[in-house]
Amino acid sequence: MTSPQQLPPASDFYLAAHDGIGGRALLSERVLGVGLGAGLLGELMFWRRIQLISDTTFQVVDPQPTGDQAASAVLRRLAETPGPHDLRQWIPYLAGFATGLVEHRLLFAGVLRRETKRRLLSTNTSLVFDDPRSPGQPAIRIRTQLSYNQPLDIADLMLAGLFLATGLDALVFDTLNPRDRARLSDQFRRTLPQPLRHLVTWTEAAVGSSAVMSS
Repeated sequence: MTSPQQLPPASDFYLAAHDGIGGRALLSERVLGVGLGAGLLGELMFWRRIQLISDTTFQVVDPQPTGDQAASAVLRRLAETPGPHDLRQWIPYLAGFATGLVEHRLLFAGVLRRETKRRLLSTNTSLVFDDPRSPGQPAIRIRTQLSYNQPLDIADLMLAGLFLATGLDALVFDTLNPRDRARLSDQFRRTLPQPLRHLVTWTEAAVGSSAVMSS
């Protein structure tokens, strides 16, 4: 069995949060940004550039760029700001520009491309997926592994957590049966590191705050 290509978690979240055919976002702009901001912070944890020092706070432990432009841009902002840093503040803050960082990364990777349509009196440029099937791949990969009772790696466990925290699971996990949902819950409990659990928790809180602000 082969799995669809795995991208960095924030990139995979962006894919899963869009419709492949029309390119329409499945989440509001703010909630999409929250998920992507949290995803980039998670990537910096994987890179061992930041480290949680409590349930809510983290600090930069290595300011050296990661080699990835999107993650390094976030790291640079963190390093320029006196710490320690509060997840409850940084996740909403990153929501304001995380989408642009991830889109630039996907353009560079060839996953997205700019498409210009000319009309009689104007032109319109938009981002489209080079392969319309790519947005479905992250969720397919996770659902397939669960159905075969295979362990998810830490990146996909965090990604699944971000689906749940942002409400995206209602769309991408709608076909999961109770057995596979139980497997996912069990893997969360047994395998997901505590810092990433806190990241998911505060992502959900940031989404709730966004809902209150927009109501």
